[in-house]
Amino acid sequence: MTKKLQHYLLGLQHVGFVVADLEQALLDWQRIYGLSPQQIRRPEGLPMNAPVQFAFIDLAGQEFELMQPLAEPFLSLLLGLKSGQAGINHLAWRVRDLSSALATLEQQGIHAGYVTADGPVQYGTKRMLYLDPATTAGQLIELIELIDTREPGHV
Repeated sequence: MTKKLQHYLLGLQHVGFVVADLEQALLDWQRIYGLSPQQIRRPEGLPMNAPVQFAFIDLAGQEFELMQPLAEPFLSLLLGLKSGQAGINHLAWRVRDLSSALATLEQQGIHAGYVTADGPVQYGTKRMLYLDPATTAGQLIELIELIDTREPGHV
């Protein structure tokens, strides 16, 4: 039996939203959901002049990613999608063995694409990759593998 993507899925990592103004969106989420500052986190190590700014929100046991494109090509890419302008942009799934999952998908004609056409990208403790929406019936899907960066024997 040929493996399918569902064999690699561990669970939903986050739901990504495109927003026109990240600061306003965070204020709105705080107002609507009553979020505390501890429920909002920004990725470390991103330069202030990064082409996209991000924030993650932990709410009801689920993670949400808010992203504001600031420069091309992300302005056109993110806000030009049907789900642009403050809508759901993508689903991110946690997977085991991202390389094997991608190899399985490639055999089924589903390829890496979008902003990771060259393959997986690692940042911090995550390896991530987007699938080409042209090969996923228009769905924008991100796959994330969590990497254990602890040295062997470290507790």
